[in-house]
Amino acid sequence: MSANAVSSSGTVHANGIDIHYRIDGVDGPWVVLAHALGVDHQLWNGIAQHLAARHRVLRYDARGHGKTTAPHGAYTLFQMADDAAGLLDALSIQQVHFIGLSMGGMVAQLMGVRHPERLLSLTLCDTVCVTPVTAHAMWDERIGQIEAHGMAGIVEPTLQRWLTAPYREAHPDLAERIRTLLRATPPHGYVGACLAIKALDTRSGLARITCPTLVMTGEEDAGAPVEVAREMASRIPNARLKVMPRAAHLAPIEQDEAFLTVLDEFLGHAGCGSQCETP
Repeated sequence: MSANAVSSSGTVHANGIDIHYRIDGVDGPWVVLAHALGVDHQLWNGIAQHLAARHRVLRYDARGHGKTTAPHGAYTLFQMADDAAGLLDALSIQQVHFIGLSMGGMVAQLMGVRHPERLLSLTLCDTVCVTPVTAHAMWDERIGQIEAHGMAGIVEPTLQRWLTAPYREAHPDLAERIRTLLRATPPHGYVGACLAIKALDTRSGLARITCPTLVMTGEEDAGAPVEVAREMASRIPNARLKVMPRAAHLAPIEQDEAFLTVLDEFLGHAGCGSQCETP
């Protein structure tokens, strides 16, 4: 990050909850980074630091995560997209490049459907557009485990799904940081978000996404497999698809340099946003 880059953090009240956020960088277009299930905005530390050289980067803790309010009961992805829009309203930010990873990518899809006027572009990383009925039992089992035993039991299985074994072995410090974030998430916040994900089905809405869209997934991502990314890209008008080799579910983190190269090029092309259509 350049020497003149500035960071600030705070909390706003929006959509009925207190949302914790952090801003890095002092000029350039706004970029929002939305994190995965069970962690918080710090998942994006390295990516945010790079982007802040040429963008104003807004990160936030999703409902139920980090320092944001964690209401009891089920959440919905509609509600979580409205949280993000409410955060933009509270900070008087008009339009953003919205980048979502996994659960954050689900929120991003709904931003594209519910709040299209706020978006310069969408980047959907390692995410899916539907939770099939066949996966409901797995989600119910995970929710039951969390309610009975808290977060501890899911930390290692999550890491094994999220990062390839060679990467975990080569980057023990980063793996440990993610473990720490997972352990810190309020169990009822995690469960509320699991219930939102269990109800996911944006398939019929994807055709309504109008902004430039990049769909990206890791070649070894079992949770957001390449064929699902391909289907999403085919449903979104003019979307681009990028498959990252040697990466599992956290492809932007595992292959950060390749991700940033692709992203910088994409954001450069998407940068003119809605002005492109103005005669």
